[in-house]
Amino acid sequence: MKITGWLFDSYATDKGITVWLVDGNGKKYKTHYHFHPLFYLNLTKDEEHFLQLMRKELPSEVSLRRVERRDLYSRVMIPVLEVSLHNPLMFQKTVYTLSKHFNFYKFYGADIKVMQLFYYITQLFPLAYGEYEIENDILQHWSLLDRFDAIDYTIPELSVMTLTPSMKLFSPKYQRSMEIEVSIDDTTRVLQQNDPRELIEQINYYLVQYDPDIILTEYGDSSLLPLLSSLAEEYRIPLHLNRDPDARYYTTKAQSYFSYGSMVHRDGVFELAGRWHIDRENSFIVGEADLEGLYDLSRMSQIGVQHQARTSIGSALSSMQISWAYRNNVLVPYKRPIKESFKTLSTLLKSDRGGLHFMPPKGYHEQVAELDFASMYPTLMKNHNISSETIDCVCCADSSHLVPELGYRLCEKHTGFVPETLTPILEKRARYKELKRTAATDELKKKYDRMQAGLKWILVTCFGYLGFKKSRMGRIEAHEAVNAFAREGLLRAKEIAEAKGFTLIHAIVDCVWLKKKDATREEYEALAKEIEREVGVKISLEGIYQWILFPTSKMDDDITTATRYVGTYENGEMKVRGLEVRRHDTCRYVKKMQQEMLDVLSSARSVAEIKFRLPDVIAVVKRYIDQLNEGNVSPFELVIRRRISKDPYEYANKSINAVVSQTLAEAGVTLAAGESIEYIITDASGKKDPQKAKPLALYALDDGYDAKKYSEFIFDAAETLLQPFGYTRKELQKSWKEDIMDLPLFRQVS
Repeated sequence: MKITGWLFDSYATDKGITVWLVDGNGKKYKTHYHFHPLFYLNLTKDEEHFLQLMRKELPSEVSLRRVERRDLYSRVMIPVLEVSLHNPLMFQKTVYTLSKHFNFYKFYGADIKVMQLFYYITQLFPLAYGEYEIENDILQHWSLLDRFDAIDYTIPELSVMTLTPSMKLFSPKYQRSMEIEVSIDDTTRVLQQNDPRELIEQINYYLVQYDPDIILTEYGDSSLLPLLSSLAEEYRIPLHLNRDPDARYYTTKAQSYFSYGSMVHRDGVFELAGRWHIDRENSFIVGEADLEGLYDLSRMSQIGVQHQARTSIGSALSSMQISWAYRNNVLVPYKRPIKESFKTLSTLLKSDRGGLHFMPPKGYHEQVAELDFASMYPTLMKNHNISSETIDCVCCADSSHLVPELGYRLCEKHTGFVPETLTPILEKRARYKELKRTAATDELKKKYDRMQAGLKWILVTCFGYLGFKKSRMGRIEAHEAVNAFAREGLLRAKEIAEAKGFTLIHAIVDCVWLKKKDATREEYEALAKEIEREVGVKISLEGIYQWILFPTSKMDDDITTATRYVGTYENGEMKVRGLEVRRHDTCRYVKKMQQEMLDVLSSARSVAEIKFRLPDVIAVVKRYIDQLNEGNVSPFELVIRRRISKDPYEYANKSINAVVSQTLAEAGVTLAAGESIEYIITDASGKKDPQKAKPLALYALDDGYDAKKYSEFIFDAAETLLQPFGYTRKELQKSWKEDIMDLPLFRQVS
């Protein structure tokens, strides 16, 4: 039987891979593919003889054969032993057993998930469209009519069932009882947990009646599906979450880890067989690019849709690189084989630096243009052939292509795997952005915007992943080389601009802010073209600000911070970065206040007009302060969200985070480091109420709120916009009881 359709889902069994196909009519086919995952060992004859003797001790039967594969760094073909496992589920156990006898550098492709090996070796990918031949439910052959990096492709129509907690104010883990909303075909019903048996039977009814392809949830990984499965097990009622009744759920435990200076918590995974479960609350990519972006990224990375929804962007990039290696018969190291080379102190001082910043002068400025480099770092990697194996390569000892400042040689004969991987991503994203620009409808425009957003995060990640310690194909010298080229490019842009009479106001890594009296848009665009020719990276005029503010640092009034600014373009559009209104840890009430201040300022065309609007701006602040003090603010607008850095009882002090997390723990809510808590401050000083704050889940309206503390937050946010005119938080707090319109400071700026 031949099916023309799409590869929908796949997962490993003890005999191979189960593959689900879907045809153009939506009919699903469960098939089996005989697949033996494999890895490679670079052994001496004595070691190979020892392996032959211990074969019977391995968890799985294996087949061995001698093959030749290419070494990533030397590029020469070397003989290796291919180890093919008959039981895919025993892959990691077999590797672990052998790792007790052979050093890690003798292994290649040995820590790759079985499903990834299936995609790499067969060159299939999720949602691959083609002609599939099936005989007795065995997938025999296929002929793809699709490419993993295709731009114009189709996907099957997939039915969706949504499961969400009906009380959406906070996570289900804080709820003593639960109501579940089920939505399908634009119809929503609420299921209550009064009788667990009845709840399971109702869920089963919808699963059997509608047989959805996707179960879309909120908190499905952390709460909903684990709860349903545990209830089904407790009451011994079958739960038909899986389309494949013979398969089990794929689950993992939640984990907390330290990343980029803060604790991060990741919920466990609850994946299904034969249909997809996607948890919006546990998926970065769905939040950024919705389902269209997820599908596109899954095809590119060759990672199953459910797993891609939950894994990191770095894992997607790594998968693309490993796929390239398998397509080109290149051995994938088990662990990073090249350590950081020895550096003298002077070399280390030059190399161990990041991107270049020029700090802006504080306060408001007029007629400032912003020029942005497009995908600067990935473009530099592509243009300069920067990759782990191209730095000081063995084939180009006399290379004239050197890294500025550092002197590393770059290969001139072979294209590295990093540029090879990034090129289709850059081209595809550029095409999506063009399709978005020319889209005939808003719906198409949104679709292409979501798809380019998914690829954007790959390009954002690719630079950092070069230096990531767990990146098996990374190398710190390649990471340093990109930084060096970026610094040179920014300095060159500065020199070109200043030679043309422009003044540099601010610069940060891949963005510059410039000013020139009476300069026209055409002059800025001409400057951008000249910089692009010199640097080799596309740069465009983002816009010309009628006014822009660079606020002072909260830690030091004499300096600014690189990533906090707000301004309005000539077309009236406002751009805000780093201010309270954009921060996740700012309560809604303070955000609303600052947004109203910005709304008042948005129509100003100059700093003089901003000064003219100051009475209206200050009136906004006064109104919000008065409402707080009068007790007329809804407590739900004062909810603060913070991430805890430790387990609740590991705190040594009595900070609000510690008190709130311990209160929740005592109420039976399990929390781990890196998780977020939500609370309302009732007495920040702790003099009247030792608890200081109440968790949102335990808050009662008569608990009130600390008006003084929230007033401080208001003054902080107001100071961000008013400080250049002399309105500091201290000044505002001291004088607030007087009529603000009569303050000498106010009359002065008026």
